[in-house]
Amino acid sequence: MRKTWQILHEQDTVVLFDVDGTLTSYNYGEFHAHHELDFTPEFRDVDIYADCSRLVPMYNYIKRHGVDRIFCISNEAQKSHMLERLYGIPESHCYYTLDSTEKPAIAKRIVEEHFGDFPAGKVVCVDDNDETLGLYMKQTGFCTAHPMIFMEHIEELV
Repeated sequence: MRKTWQILHEQDTVVLFDVDGTLTSYNYGEFHAHHELDFTPEFRDVDIYADCSRLVPMYNYIKRHGVDRIFCISNEAQKSHMLERLYGIPESHCYYTLDSTEKPAIAKRIVEEHFGDFPAGKVVCVDDNDETLGLYMKQTGFCTAHPMIFMEHIEELV
């Protein structure tokens, strides 16, 4: 992952972040740390992202890299306010789908619309789901990284 870490730190690299489990934790409520709560009815009437706090390693990375080449792909537009509040990522850089199998196509569209014919090796998709990372790998040619890479190199982000 050293090569991916180096690519993440090049100024012209485009980074596509997942949100849940990547830029926010799964800790919803007092006793739960589980992403399935995202789809349960009792959480639909509450903005579960209103009280989220930033993940410091991710924030430090985004702050250093700048948000011009940072985008998010997730499952719900309600997250846009949280992403802007915590990380400065503009709403226009947030894309949403309820079907994670659509993420690779969305990623390719984002890169094409914003950067044209951009080298695939200069794009990194960061996601906490192994299946989604596999789809990115098979369908895009983009680099992939699990958010743990930021924990493995945390001393470089302080």
